[in-house]
Amino acid sequence: MTTDTGGDSSMIDSKDQVQEAHRKIRQATGRLGSASDLRELLQRLHELRLLIAPHFTDEERPDGFFDLIRARSARHLGAVKQLENEHQAFLGAIDGLAEQARACLAGPVAHILKEAAELARRMHEHEVREDALLGDALYIDIGEEA
Repeated sequence: MTTDTGGDSSMIDSKDQVQEAHRKIRQATGRLGSASDLRELLQRLHELRLLIAPHFTDEERPDGFFDLIRARSARHLGAVKQLENEHQAFLGAIDGLAEQARACLAGPVAHILKEAAELARRMHEHEVREDALLGDALYIDIGEEA
């Protein structure tokens, strides 16, 4: 989103572009907030990062949105600086959450799933032995008595 600070039409175009990008980011953050499991969370974090990283770069580059605000509205310099700092914090938070989710899936969740599979295997074997005992007792031992 390169801006031309000399023309009102460029400023209107820039505003429209920024608002559209922000609408998409709001949708993505809404989806992120409703992730129901870690795999879904990882997918949504990835999608959000793919959306915001180039958006942030675009806003921060020379002649970008923030430069436009700095050039046209000095009273917002503090807000622009804070927003720039938040960009890096958001990217770091997304990366950190993704790392935690991957570690959890590879560690505790993977261990719990392995234990559940082992429990299912043992219970299956138990039921097979009970069926064998039932068949042996009913058809051989009890059948011989009849």
